[in-house]
Amino acid sequence: MLFSERSLWTMVHGIGLGGAALLALAAALFAMYLLSERDVWASGAGDASGPVAGLTAFTALMLWLTSIVGTFVVFPPYRATPPEGTTDLAAYPRSMVLSSPETAWLHAFGMETKEHLPWIATMLATTVAFVAWRYREQLFQDRHLRRMGTLMLVLCFLTVVYVSMLGVFVNKVAPLW
Repeated sequence: MLFSERSLWTMVHGIGLGGAALLALAAALFAMYLLSERDVWASGAGDASGPVAGLTAFTALMLWLTSIVGTFVVFPPYRATPPEGTTDLAAYPRSMVLSSPETAWLHAFGMETKEHLPWIATMLATTVAFVAWRYREQLFQDRHLRRMGTLMLVLCFLTVVYVSMLGVFVNKVAPLW
């Protein structure tokens, strides 16, 4: 059923919150790139660090919400154990994925990875948001600080894209109905 409670939570988690997090990450990376240009500061364009700090904070918030909903709302139904003798595993995604050697890797590698990497991405984004708020002007004047923040956002973005793709694969094989 497309609009069951479990399916709706999966959509909110993946499309709503995860999509917003990816868009915010892309926007934060773009803003870091644009505002790091020397011409912006040399021309006296004003303090552009406030919007970047707000954007990185929004990114961190979306990642926190995505990770919390994924861990505590979407993941428990995935791990549900079927009763003894159950042959229709459609309501038990983990068991369904593990039942075939062709898809067992999705759990052994994919879901085990999805349990931990989102929290690392969340912590990276939170770190960049804190630095962007605490050291607003320094973030764009100090090349090393800016590079470190940008590198952390790139790692966060790549991690979120990777985890999102694994989620799509798992949901394609064993959707949460």
